[in-house]
Amino acid sequence: MGFFLIYISYNQFTDEEREKVYSYLLDANYAWIALAVTFAFLSHLSRAWRWNYMLETLGKKPKFITNVMAIGAGYAMNLIIPRSGEISRAAIINRSDHIPMDKAIGTIIAERVLDLIILLIITATAILSAGDAIIGFFKDHLESAFAKADPVKATLYIAIFLLIIILIIFISRKLQLFNKVKGFILGMKEGFMTIWTMKKKWLYFFHTLFIWSMYLVMFYVSIYAIPGIETIPISAILCAFVAGSFAVAFTNGGFGAYPYFIAQVLLVFGISETLGTSFGWILWLSQTMLVLVYGLISLLLLSLRGTVSSK
Repeated sequence: MGFFLIYISYNQFTDEEREKVYSYLLDANYAWIALAVTFAFLSHLSRAWRWNYMLETLGKKPKFITNVMAIGAGYAMNLIIPRSGEISRAAIINRSDHIPMDKAIGTIIAERVLDLIILLIITATAILSAGDAIIGFFKDHLESAFAKADPVKATLYIAIFLLIIILIIFISRKLQLFNKVKGFILGMKEGFMTIWTMKKKWLYFFHTLFIWSMYLVMFYVSIYAIPGIETIPISAILCAFVAGSFAVAFTNGGFGAYPYFIAQVLLVFGISETLGTSFGWILWLSQTMLVLVYGLISLLLLSLRGTVSSK
């Protein structure tokens, strides 16, 4: 999907417009981007600290640095295999502190649910602040999508999906895997419920707000990197932030989708597509580089720790 969106984005540009995109990227003030990356990294550290509030309820409290490395490694893995980061993150603390995988995954799912709620609140705020401009944008795109949809094919796909689910349940019962799967799900449920049973839940929610505040501040300071973007209103910043967040959530790290969706949203607010695309790429590249460097260092340190402990 990412390559497809990149093709769509750049195929519609003329040679002159492509040159503009490159010049925006070359002439950007990367001091602002460095500041934005700093705020993003602070959010990662806060996420590592926040995780221990849930893990303490399970009777374990990994070292802060272990959580930092587990989260960094998880981000790196997500760039390679979507959603594999959550599993690798749980596997790391399982190895270091013997926390059961199912319960660790449950705590991660709980934090993802809470993060989604915060994102939905920001989304609602963005839509309300943007008024008719963004509502009209989404309405036109949804009407276009539904107009192209084939109801017969949609019904067929739903039926096939339900059939696959039924077959998986049937085969699991026959192979006596059902009880094992049920036990794993119950373990995840126990980990998930720690969000309500933990002693320091208010500190947990404080870190959640801090994490998302850093995301927003990171996005905001980045607008000063390219002349012409810094004049956009707060409503445009919120809408572009939401578009980018969903692009990252539903694609492999937002590759291709992140700059494309940000450019399309900023276009609604009068920002040229070349300028919006450049802004989206600068944001995506800087955050991806942070994740890669942070993730690779984490994997290296975890590898060295494993080597030392095995001797």
